[in-house]
Amino acid sequence: MEANRVLNQYDYGYYEVNQMVATLIANNHEQQTLTNYGRAVAERRAFEAILRKTLKELSDIKFAIDQAAIVAITDRKGIIQYVNDKVYEISEYTREELIGKSHRLLNSGHHPHEFFQDFWSTIKSGKVWRGEIKNRTKNGSEYWVDTTIVPFLDDTGQPYQYLAIRFDITERKRIEEALQESQKQNKSLLNAIPDLILRLNSQGVLIDYFPAKDDENAPQAVELLGKTIEEVFPQELVVHMRNDLKLILETGTVQAGEYAIHINNNIYHYEARYVKSGADEILAIIRDITERKQAEIALKLSEKRERERALQLEKTLKELQNTQAQLVQAEKMSSLGQMVAGIAHEINNPISFIYGNILHTNNYIRDILKLVQLYRQHYPEPVPEIKDFAEDSEVDFLIEDLPKILESMNMGANRIRELVLSLRNFSRLDESEMKKVDIHSGIDSTLLILQHRLKSTGKKPETTIIKEYGNLPKIECYVSQLNQVFMNLIANAIDALDGQEIPGVINIKTEVKTELTEQVTRDFVMISIYDNGPGINESVQKRMFDPFFTTKPVGKGTGLGLSISHQIVVEKHQGELRCRSNKNGGTVFEILIPIY
Repeated sequence: MEANRVLNQYDYGYYEVNQMVATLIANNHEQQTLTNYGRAVAERRAFEAILRKTLKELSDIKFAIDQAAIVAITDRKGIIQYVNDKVYEISEYTREELIGKSHRLLNSGHHPHEFFQDFWSTIKSGKVWRGEIKNRTKNGSEYWVDTTIVPFLDDTGQPYQYLAIRFDITERKRIEEALQESQKQNKSLLNAIPDLILRLNSQGVLIDYFPAKDDENAPQAVELLGKTIEEVFPQELVVHMRNDLKLILETGTVQAGEYAIHINNNIYHYEARYVKSGADEILAIIRDITERKQAEIALKLSEKRERERALQLEKTLKELQNTQAQLVQAEKMSSLGQMVAGIAHEINNPISFIYGNILHTNNYIRDILKLVQLYRQHYPEPVPEIKDFAEDSEVDFLIEDLPKILESMNMGANRIRELVLSLRNFSRLDESEMKKVDIHSGIDSTLLILQHRLKSTGKKPETTIIKEYGNLPKIECYVSQLNQVFMNLIANAIDALDGQEIPGVINIKTEVKTELTEQVTRDFVMISIYDNGPGINESVQKRMFDPFFTTKPVGKGTGLGLSISHQIVVEKHQGELRCRSNKNGGTVFEILIPIY
């Protein structure tokens, strides 16, 4: 092309010279000889100008090529005839080391023999050869050149020399090799990942497909590439995938989720993760987590069963504790009742004998004292012996004090009889069945037994009992067990008053109450036991009916009294046992027992 351009310029100059010569001839025909000479001079000068311009352009072109390309000229046998400075720069050989040598001097050994066979076959046939060649420098390092070989043909069409134009592409090849190595590593990584991996474009078309490694029935990549996700996956999964693809393209953030898909009446669980790859491509990693989900479900069911079993065991343990508490308390009360009943029985016989004979003794002594008075009246002067004995024994004092002693003995015996009767009423061992009783008699028996704890001591003042008994009918109950409740509650009230400086007061009130329970109106007898002690805080109130819970020091209480009382009232009598306490002091226990 450059040669044609030079020829065109030459034709244009030749045309100008001819025009000048023609003008001279027309103006002066006589100077024909001079004209011929001038034409020759003009043609020469025109040719010289065109030649200088062409050489300048060729020099500029060579300079430009030398700056960018590696240029070499060889003969038909491949012997180097000419190389530009770029060859010396990149190969590190000198001109003397290259001129007259073949390019085998630069052979790196990277290309196979067939590569050069094709190379020589092409250029010897007069065709241009293009390709990439890996050469070696003088010091042994390697470099890549993008090469174009142009054969120069003679008149017979045979190459007589070759022009080689090369460009250094070593850096590009290094990047390509690094990229290929990276792609190789990425492919190895993808092959190592057991999950299904997809690369999709923004329209949801599959660009790459790597099946799950454990899926023996997975289709081949060629069957799926170019298809949309609607053509490949179930509709349930496509809905989720489309939504995640839209979000990741809009926000660029990683999207992840879990899906449950129904396939052939079975539920399969999948975990998917979508990552943006390029401007409008998405990398999707989909993992089958069906087995893991099934294991999680089985674990949850197992945990649920274990929790239910633990709750059942806890319930059973609580029931055993309650049963144990009841057995302990029942055995305790049974032993106490038997002991009380035995003591009451043993005391009752002699005290009955004593109480029954005090009346006769009183009559006998009264008769004897009357006889003594008669002797004094009728025999005012007794014999000396009787007079001495009367003075020594202080008969006058005996006559005055003996009736008082008999009266005190009668009162003591009567008190013992009442105590024995209270003990028998409290124990009620012969009344284990439910029967109608007077509640007040049980309360009074309990107070009589606890009478000694109400008296003042050096540590506390006397406790006052205030009884506000209402007009109660007889109620059906287990007498001995209900008496046990009265004993526990009143004893606790007395314990609550220990240590306080103000006089203790225990108010016991009974009345008939009508309350609505479970949409049914029922009549109850309510026994309220109030004390003016320090009160009970809320945390203790929440646990006060639990077995073995106590706020008393070790050895002062078992923690069974209120628990047993609650069971007797609620479970045995279908009643209620309630506690109300004021933070400023004072506690009241309310016992509600159905009349029927």
